[in-house]
Amino acid sequence: MRLCTVRSADGDDVGIATRQGLVLLSRVNEVCGTAYGPTLLDVVVKGQRTALEEALADPKVLATSVHTEEAVLGPVLRVPPKLWGVGLNYAGHAGDLDVRQPTGAPGSYLRPSSTVIGHGDDILLPAQSQRVTAEAELGVVIGTTCKNVDPVDAPSVIFGFTTVLDMTAEDAIRVNPRYIPWAKAFDTFCSLGPWIVTPDEVADLSSVRISTVVNDEVIATNEVSAMMRDPYWIVGYFSGGMSLEAGSVIATGTPGAGVIRDGDRVEARVTGVGDLCNRVRLAAAAPWETAVDRPQDGPVRMNS
Repeated sequence: MRLCTVRSADGDDVGIATRQGLVLLSRVNEVCGTAYGPTLLDVVVKGQRTALEEALADPKVLATSVHTEEAVLGPVLRVPPKLWGVGLNYAGHAGDLDVRQPTGAPGSYLRPSSTVIGHGDDILLPAQSQRVTAEAELGVVIGTTCKNVDPVDAPSVIFGFTTVLDMTAEDAIRVNPRYIPWAKAFDTFCSLGPWIVTPDEVADLSSVRISTVVNDEVIATNEVSAMMRDPYWIVGYFSGGMSLEAGSVIATGTPGAGVIRDGDRVEARVTGVGDLCNRVRLAAAAPWETAVDRPQDGPVRMNS
């Protein structure tokens, strides 16, 4: 199953991809007299996937489908309960930052949901940074609230996978890696979507390819098999001693980052999951921000 968030004048709806086109959740409810959703987060949290699959077997439901191209897509999840990111899970990205890849476990960070945007939205370059990078990643969407999950059992708590475009104020972490929560937390710095794809749609997770693309140039690309730690291990790691609520998203790391500038077109391509595209523009600066000293480029220092 492939699901998306559809924007409309009446608010967000949920779109479900079928062979006939896109079926809106609101139409499913009209035809079937149900009250599924209303948001994609609700579908995930309430465990409504099986019920929707059954509803889609009804020809009357399928007859309501519209062309996918007619839909305006939004962030798949606007307010994920947790939004975790994995750092330096690919050796190539460690090279981007001139640091050694960590051993044992990759780096990690938690970012606010206020960073979330969707397919087609603008990435805003903040006045506080002179060097912002974009990074394509595979996102794992948790489907069952869980804790202390054995990696072997991780598939049982995963609702699906999505595409993530993760931005970083790289000059900030080059001053001090402890600034990473700040460097990741600006508005518009995490694009999600345009699809959540259930695991049955992904035949071989290890062969899924992630590519960072800026202005149609592939900056970096690699497969899940090249990760230091695979997505199932990562779910086990982040659930260790901490609850992962249904609807939480874990971005599993990038094969490489590209510097982005005003006017750029940046994409995250994840084979079998979806292609995510955003434009880049400068954010309007507040009057006082012109006096703020911006971090300067410099060597990355990983010492505490």
